[in-house]
Amino acid sequence: MKNARPSRLPSALLITAICLIGICGLPAAGLFVLLGLRGDEGISPPVMIGAPALIAYPVAVWLWLRARRPKSTGRAWLLATLGLLLVVGTSFVPVTVLGSALAEEWQETQPGGRGYRPPTAPR
Repeated sequence: MKNARPSRLPSALLITAICLIGICGLPAAGLFVLLGLRGDEGISPPVMIGAPALIAYPVAVWLWLRARRPKSTGRAWLLATLGLLLVVGTSFVPVTVLGSALAEEWQETQPGGRGYRPPTAPR
């Protein structure tokens, strides 16, 4: 008799991806939401950048829970792929914008940057 247990690999891959992407994605999304809420406007562009990612992570965890005990291996792969696309799609913009801003600020203190002060020679 053949064992018909579905594979647990899709759920393991999904939770690994959620954790690795979430290391950068959740703080970036949270920062954007906090920056957007400090303004006087109700819904500002930073909130629109960060809020989808903050919603996507709990949904992806729910999909992971569903992918752990699927009816078939195909359904597990479908749920894992959907969760991965959800997390990557919503985290891409906040991580890219914050990463670019941090890299630009870091480059200003490097030789040739605006904020660079050349070392003074001893007299």
